[in-house]
Amino acid sequence: MPLNYKIYMNKNKKNLKTYNKFYARVVHTSTVETDELAGIIERNCSVKKSDVLAVLTEMSEVMNDQLQDSKCVKLSGIGTFKLAVSCIGADSIPEFNPTKNIKKIRVSFTPITKVDRATNKRIKNFTAGAKMKEYGQYTKIKTAPSGGDPNGGVVKP
Repeated sequence: MPLNYKIYMNKNKKNLKTYNKFYARVVHTSTVETDELAGIIERNCSVKKSDVLAVLTEMSEVMNDQLQDSKCVKLSGIGTFKLAVSCIGADSIPEFNPTKNIKKIRVSFTPITKVDRATNKRIKNFTAGAKMKEYGQYTKIKTAPSGGDPNGGVVKP
């Protein structure tokens, strides 16, 4: 199935070269939750949905414990999860205060990659073979409205 995208205009930071340029952004049409994933897994193999749910629930708890124990969690065929922090710098080691300088803790995910032997390029597992499809139609404006056209001649449906 193709990956849906829409085109948008970058209106951030006028001094950057990317200002007023058009870019694609993935359109997420829905969210698949654990219960639905368990049902799909049940249909694809010989394990009952209740067993899949039990394993996924326990995996979530174990991953949480392992990540908070400063460990990376690598899931075969998926990728590696680890915790990372966003900080404000301190002028010296004695001036560093975790409460003051560490702003947030986040989860970092690195997907499994494979090397394409023909091109010697790394390909991320989840993006390999993805096809793109524009989500919705855009039409060109024949005349710009007074004050200019903020969309560069493109109108969303």
